[in-house]
Amino acid sequence: MLKDFVNQLTQPQATLFASIISALIAITIIFINRYFEKRKKNSEKYDAIKKYANPLILSLEQLAWRLKEILEFKGAYLLPNAPENGFFKYKFESTVYRLCATLGWIEAAKKEQSYFSGIKVRQHNDIQIAIKAFQKVLADGSHVEVSIIDELIKLYKIEIKIISDNKRALLGVKMEEIVFKYIPSNVKRNVNELSVEKQIDLIKEILDLICLETNQSQIDKTVIQEFRQTSINEISREYCWIYRDWQNAIGESMLKSIQNANRRFDIIGFAEFEELKAQNEWLSKPDALFSAIDVSKENRFDSRVSQLKQLFGATSNLIVVLKNLIDKQETISQESIDSLQKFNLTLGNTNRLKSKKRIKIKIKYE
Repeated sequence: MLKDFVNQLTQPQATLFASIISALIAITIIFINRYFEKRKKNSEKYDAIKKYANPLILSLEQLAWRLKEILEFKGAYLLPNAPENGFFKYKFESTVYRLCATLGWIEAAKKEQSYFSGIKVRQHNDIQIAIKAFQKVLADGSHVEVSIIDELIKLYKIEIKIISDNKRALLGVKMEEIVFKYIPSNVKRNVNELSVEKQIDLIKEILDLICLETNQSQIDKTVIQEFRQTSINEISREYCWIYRDWQNAIGESMLKSIQNANRRFDIIGFAEFEELKAQNEWLSKPDALFSAIDVSKENRFDSRVSQLKQLFGATSNLIVVLKNLIDKQETISQESIDSLQKFNLTLGNTNRLKSKKRIKIKIKYE
C-alpha cells in the first residue's frame, strides 16, 4: 500500500514526502540517543551514591558495634585504672580509628561531591540532617559550660533575676577561654593538678566575669577558699568536644587518593593510622572522648557518657538514612539494623528512624 501511495505522488510531492521521512528518522535517532544518554547518566549517578554510601555504612556499622560494646559491657579497656596491656591498648586505638574512619568517609564524600549528585532534594536533606546530627553530638557542648555557670551561680548565691540563654552561652565560652589559660591542654580535669593558689585565681577570674556581665559585686577570695574544691569539681567536668573544623581536619588526615578506581578517595588502614597518629595531632583529638571513662557512672561530672549514648543514636540513625536510600545495599543486614535500633531504644534515644524494607531512590529512565 505504501508503494502504491508513493507511485501516485507527483515528483514534488515525492520529494517532500522523502524529506519528511528523513526528518522523522533523524528526530527519532536524537530521542533514542538522549534516552540512552539519560539512562547512562542516571545509572552513573546511582553508582556515585553507592560508591560512598556503602563504605560509609560499613564504617558506621563498625563504629556502632564498638559503641554498643562499650555501653553494654562497660568498656573495661577504657576505665581510668585499666591495665596497660597490648589487648586493651589495641581496643582503645581501634575505637578511635573507627570514629576517625567514619569522619574520613564523610569528608571524602563531601570532597568528591559525586555522593550527593544523584539524590533528590528531599533525600539530600535527609542525609544532610543525619550527618549534621552526627557531627553535632561530637562538636556541640555549650550546654555543659552553661550548666557549670549555673552551678557556680547557685554555689556562690549570686543574685541574678534574669539572664538570657545567649548571655549564659557566651559566659560559658568565655569561662572555657579562662580555664585554658591555666592548663596546658584541653583536658579539663587538669585543673585538679593546679596549686591551691592557682585554683583560687582561676575561680576568682571566672566569678569576676560572671559578676561583671551581670552587674554584681565581686566575690571575696575568702569565700572562694571555702568553696574551692566544689568549684574545681564543677569546672573540671569531663567532656570532649571535637569541633566541626577539627572533624574536617581529622577526615582529611584519614584520606588517601587512589588512581584508576571508581572513586577518588579511600581511607588509610589501621596500621597506617597507628604510624601516622604519632605525627598528626588531629588523629589524637578523639582520644579524650574515650580515655579514662567509666560508662557505668552517668552524672554531670562526666558528660562523655551521655555523649557516647547520643553518638550511638546518631550513628545508627545515619545508617538507616543511607540504607533506605540505596537499592540492594551490600553492607549491613536488616537483622543488624534491627539489633542496633533495639539497643538504641534501651539508651533512651527517642530520635530513632525506621528502616524501610524497600528502596527510596528510584532511577527513572524517561
